[in-house]
Formats: sequence, structure tokens, C-alpha cells
Amino acid sequence: MHNKAKHTSNHVDTLPIDTIIDQQLDREEIEYALKKARGIIIGYAMEYRALKILEKQGFKNLKLVTAPTHDIEAARNGEKYYIEVKASRYNPTKHYTSWKIAMITLLNGEHYTLIIRPDNKPVLKPTKEILSPPKKTLYSLLKAIKNKDLEQLRKLATRPETKKTLKQYSRTIKWFTQKLRKQSNTKTNQ
Repeated sequence: MHNKAKHTSNHVDTLPIDTIIDQQLDREEIEYALKKARGIIIGYAMEYRALKILEKQGFKNLKLVTAPTHDIEAARNGEKYYIEVKASRYNPTKHYTSWKIAMITLLNGEHYTLIIRPDNKPVLKPTKEILSPPKKTLYSLLKAIKNKDLEQLRKLATRPETKKTLKQYSRTIKWFTQKLRKQSNTKTNQ
């Protein structure tokens, strides 16, 4: 299901039951395989659930993608959304690395996290709002660099946490600025 095809809620490929029958797998073997693949199966099920949730919320052009930054691309009210689906009971952005945040910042549009938990109603939030304070500072800094927002950069420079962020994520910031330069050169040469 993790392909680039557009989502249609009334069509789901059937499970490969014939393959299981052809392999003559017994119940114990099937249970073992399901136990090992539990996380993968739940992940794909949550992606599919997310498509249905987003469709109900008025999103159009829903597309599953294989990207390091997001699972779904969608549009609503003329805006493009990049959406990561999280079904964990823990902080949904806990495992976002500085590299992922840099890649998120490079997207042409806002990145959102759709939090789906069995005990709560699904919530779609701008990712920048749910990042930890150091990663939020990194995101703000990278966004200001990308947008060439000197006023925001000056404002960030006066904050003590920005100096700590610069030191902690210096390799990521260097990579990010080089990536921006390459993108700029590519646009100039076209």
C-alpha cells in the first residue's frame, strides 16, 4: 500500500490468502509471521486509516508516498500538505532527528503530523508546534535561513538557546545551507 498511487477509499487489494494457502502454512507459522510483522502491519493500517480520516476532513488529491519526511501528500483549500502519520502513545516527534527536521524545512509547504491513538480523536497539528524546545529552535532557525528572514535571524540570535542549538546541530545546519545553495544554483541554471 506504500506506493505512489492515489488513494481510493472503496478499493483495497485483498490479502494474499492464496499465497498462504499455496505455501501450506499452518496456524503456528502464520501466527509467528504476524507477530514478527505486527508493527509493519499496524503502520500500514494506520496509513490507510489516515487516508480515510483526511478524506473526511475535506482533503483532496491524497497520495501515499515513500519519503523520509512524510507518508501522505494532500491538498485542501489550495494548500499542499505534507503529513506524517504517528500512532504511538509517546511524543509523536520524539524520534525526529535534526536531519529530518532539516529535510522537513526544505519542503515547499507546511509539514503536519496526524496523531492517531485508539483512546483519542485523531489530531492534525503543524509539526513545528509539537517539536521539543531545542528542535523547535532548530526548525525556526532553518526556516529563517531558508526564507532569508534577517529580522527573524536577528531575533533568534539574541536567545541563549539559539547558541546552544547552533553548537549542538552545527553539522545539520552546514548540510542544510549547502543544500539550499545547490537548490538555488539549480534554479539559476534552469
